[in-house]
Amino acid sequence: MSRVKWIIILAAFLSCKFVLAQNKYSPYTVIGVGDLNGMALANNAAMGNVGIATPSIWHVNNMNPALLTYNSLTVFEIGVEGENRTVSNSFNSVKVGTGGFKYLILAFPIMPNTWTSSIGLMPYSSVNYSFSTRQDVTGTNVDAIIDFEGDGGLNQVYFSNGIKVAKGLSAGLRMSYIFGLTEARTAIFLEGEGISQQFPTGVHEKTNYSGFDLGVGLFYSKAVSEKNLLNFGLTYDVGGDIKGTRFDRLEVETSNGSTVPGDTLINDQTGVYQLPTELGVGFSWQKLNKLTIGLDVKRSFWQENAGFAFDDASYVADAEKYQSTWAVGLGFEITPKYNDVNSYFKRVKYRFGVDFKQEPFVIEGKTVNNFGINFGWSLPVKGVSAINMAFKYGQRGEASEVLVKEQYFKFVLGATINDRWFVRRKYN
Repeated sequence: MSRVKWIIILAAFLSCKFVLAQNKYSPYTVIGVGDLNGMALANNAAMGNVGIATPSIWHVNNMNPALLTYNSLTVFEIGVEGENRTVSNSFNSVKVGTGGFKYLILAFPIMPNTWTSSIGLMPYSSVNYSFSTRQDVTGTNVDAIIDFEGDGGLNQVYFSNGIKVAKGLSAGLRMSYIFGLTEARTAIFLEGEGISQQFPTGVHEKTNYSGFDLGVGLFYSKAVSEKNLLNFGLTYDVGGDIKGTRFDRLEVETSNGSTVPGDTLINDQTGVYQLPTELGVGFSWQKLNKLTIGLDVKRSFWQENAGFAFDDASYVADAEKYQSTWAVGLGFEITPKYNDVNSYFKRVKYRFGVDFKQEPFVIEGKTVNNFGINFGWSLPVKGVSAINMAFKYGQRGEASEVLVKEQYFKFVLGATINDRWFVRRKYN
């Protein structure tokens, strides 16, 4: 397929729904800057978010920049995602469907098999919640209804490089610029004896973020036989501070549902949100062009640098509300016969994986865990390109008076285009 046709397909793909940083609904995204999305592409997601030590010549190696040296062709990746989520507690249950943009990445060799670079755009975090609480007003027969709504999130643009250092050994570096906007609305109205018609009054909070992050990676591969490899990968994300600028104002809801702005409470208040440092270790065994089995383990250090603090300390997320976390992924990929010209489905790459993740926040002393079962495949198209799909059934949290249980079914749809771009043509 010509590059012009691919560009037309890309334009149509993006025009459907190009929404950054709002790909999921969850009451838990009220905390901090929302859910962190990670670096996994469709092929990684189908294997339980495994990718630190599973190199591929067919896909952009996005989870460990050291693996980029395996991309000897120019690779273009694009993906969208969607999910259906059921959220429940001890009193209620609601179902919500969401979806949007997942990733846009271009990798290109500077020196094939030695040095490859990539640029990408991905959501970094997602905020999307809407829920209410009811509280008694002491000494009255009146209840206060408090509505909470929020949306937005952070995005990242990044530039990565992978360089071959020696036989079987490579190193990589990723530099990211993180930016975005989150909005939170809190409205209060009274309900009960003697309460006449009223217009809810609340606070509308906007916070703009910007900052930089740095990640490094190492990878080593050892051949144990002609077609069998043992691989080891290591990643480290520096984390650090991203700047937040906050604006708060009062709002009153009118009888027709619109809002009237009131007094400004906070204007251009600056602060920082402290991202965690993260250490990742990956192992894999590969039988070339046949089978890959991988295991990733990550440790995120939220205790040492966690939370949100504005300059005047009017809002501080106590570091004790955060905890260092573990994340584990285990998965495999199998290709029955990659070069079988008679059977299309023998050339398909099939994937399966499981993953477990602790959330960094602690609510009323309780830890929130996230577990998922994943599967998917890559369908080969003309040349060495592919259509990628990943599916996940997962559960997070538990239904109680202080926690909610989320059960979700999620899919990622992506396209991988491999080609020889940026090659100088020779004429006789």
